[in-house]
Amino acid sequence: MTRLSLLLASAATLAFAVPALAADVVYEEPAAPMMAMPAPTWTGLYLGIQGGGAFNPDNGDNLAVVPNFAGAGATTIANAFGSNFSSEFDSSFVGGAHVGYDYQAGQFVIGVLADINALDVAQRASAFSNTPAVYTAERSLDYLVTGRLRAGYLVTPTALAYATGGVAYGEVDYGFSSNSPAITAAFPAVVNQDEDDFGYTVGGGMEVKVTNNVSFGAEYLYTNLGDGDSSTRLAGGVFDGSAASVIAGQSTAFKTSNDFDFHTVTAKLSYRFN
Repeated sequence: MTRLSLLLASAATLAFAVPALAADVVYEEPAAPMMAMPAPTWTGLYLGIQGGGAFNPDNGDNLAVVPNFAGAGATTIANAFGSNFSSEFDSSFVGGAHVGYDYQAGQFVIGVLADINALDVAQRASAFSNTPAVYTAERSLDYLVTGRLRAGYLVTPTALAYATGGVAYGEVDYGFSSNSPAITAAFPAVVNQDEDDFGYTVGGGMEVKVTNNVSFGAEYLYTNLGDGDSSTRLAGGVFDGSAASVIAGQSTAFKTSNDFDFHTVTAKLSYRFN
């Protein structure tokens, strides 16, 4: 076979082989482009519940004994009571519901919210005389409403750190009790209740979105409802165990004047309509 014949034969073989090889080539379609997930938004209305505790480690609300005596009334009080005073704060569970609205601008979030909580806190102050007798004034609170602003910064797109503050309202009840023989039907304890019900609350917290519509957080608040001016008046007083210490037509007042304040720490669960 001549060289020309060999070349022609090779060309013919190659012409038949190329289409066959081309038929075996598999072409993969390009992957669909990934759709970017929209960043979560904090703008919108939300509703939720909260629960935690209310406490005050500083019990400093001593009961002042103020004589309205002629002559040596103050000396009589000092001799009868000395430094026998004590105070305590009853801590409580706190729980309730909240509603609010947030607006997000970049990494900043501002908003308004209101909440209502049930609780059972009390501030109690006592004086002990050498009659012997005990005189106790108590201020207590069983619900609290707040209206607040809050401003925060997004640490991550789903985690918000914030500060908050505003107005607080709660009906503070005042009560007085004693086992003193100076308190009789003829000489009752006359209670004057004059408590501040409005005050302020400040604090902060952290909130994290666990889904686009559900968030979980923790919040601390300091609440102060003012100092009040409640008091109880007793006629005279057998504070030192002597009937001679009862002075007709004159009196002794028992007063508390410190602020009714406490701290709360709560966990919060919210549903967001955004």
